[in-house]
Amino acid sequence: MATTKKLSSRSTSEKTKKVSFNFSTFQKNLKRRYDRSPVLFVIGAIILVAVAAVLALFITNKGLFLAGSVDGKLITTPQFYSKLKKSNGPEVFDSLIREILIKQEASKKGAAASDSEINKKIKELEDRFGGKDMLQRALSQNNTSLQELKEQITVQILVEKLLKDKIAVSDQEVGKYSNENKESVTGLSKDQIKDQVRSQKLNQEFSQWYESLKSKAKIIKYF
Repeated sequence: MATTKKLSSRSTSEKTKKVSFNFSTFQKNLKRRYDRSPVLFVIGAIILVAVAAVLALFITNKGLFLAGSVDGKLITTPQFYSKLKKSNGPEVFDSLIREILIKQEASKKGAAASDSEINKKIKELEDRFGGKDMLQRALSQNNTSLQELKEQITVQILVEKLLKDKIAVSDQEVGKYSNENKESVTGLSKDQIKDQVRSQKLNQEFSQWYESLKSKAKIIKYF
């Protein structure tokens, strides 16, 4: 029995020695490798740090690498992006360009959209759709969130302010429009008719104004 205990004790001691970590020896080995080839050592260290960073990023934000999965089959973000780019990538990119250029121009001219102006536009839409719930339903059907709607309205308000002088509507123009569109303006107030004329002028003026703005911008595509 005593012999067995000694053997067991020796075996445990040997295992402990095998699994124990000697930091001093580790440092010496690192220094020896560095002295042997400093450049390769540094490159290896950079690669290890990069791999660790990618792993940490993957753990904390999988959305950068994976778009989703179907029955365990992974759909990578590059796959998803490739399909998106082929389908409507140019349209989405152009939309982002338009939004950026308009906001930049508004910032230069000191134009801004206040919360009250945005909320007023949303209220008008709610009235047009028959209430808040109906507007929300319409947004859902078009895969659009309320926040996205607010962004669109913000850009619209900025454009209206930037083109304010060009889309001003006189009483004469309202009268002329009413006479030429008697059926469509029936039951509308003067302000409502004025809004229709303003929207019409905005559509006409915006295209030329925006193309001029875009031609002055430095736009680079990487796809």
